[in-house]
Amino acid sequence: MTSIEPVVALAAFAFAASITPGPNNMVLAASGATFGFRRTVPCMLGTGVGFAALILAAGIGGELLLSAVPWLESALRFVGTAYLLYLAWRIATAGRAEAKGGTRPVTFWEAAAFQFVNPKGVGVAISAHAAFRIPELGAAGSVLTVTLVFALVSILSICAWAGLGTTAGRFLRSDRALRAFNLVLGGLTAASAALLFL
Repeated sequence: MTSIEPVVALAAFAFAASITPGPNNMVLAASGATFGFRRTVPCMLGTGVGFAALILAAGIGGELLLSAVPWLESALRFVGTAYLLYLAWRIATAGRAEAKGGTRPVTFWEAAAFQFVNPKGVGVAISAHAAFRIPELGAAGSVLTVTLVFALVSILSICAWAGLGTTAGRFLRSDRALRAFNLVLGGLTAASAALLFL
């Protein structure tokens, strides 16, 4: 029987990694503010499912793959940065008027696919398995435990950020205030893209 301490430490790491501001959380908050909680649910589900799949893939062989194909890390950083800048633009330019017209929230598949090109997420996924292996469970048991803990903990963060955005959207009565809020979130998302190269 394994000790509970490694799982508690893993849960604390997962909470810290998922609750802190980052690209996923900025997208969720902006979507909640602009489109409301209900219309943000597909993005929330895509983020959760995509990140759990990333964690599982990292446990199965992500670290080995990045070691075997060194250029893949640079390619992921480039694609991830480009997509982050695209998301930053979508967030910064979204407003209530656009939400009623042609602009739409990030879809399930867009959110899920983004997890695999998000350098912060890839780094967290690989670090989680490297730092929190539970030898008593065997290789498969350890990978599944890390994946399950991250999946469960990230649900809290996903709901919290989408809820925070939705609540902020209710207080941002004017289109001008909502645009300013989204501009700040878009700027923070763009800044996180810039930090990938520092």
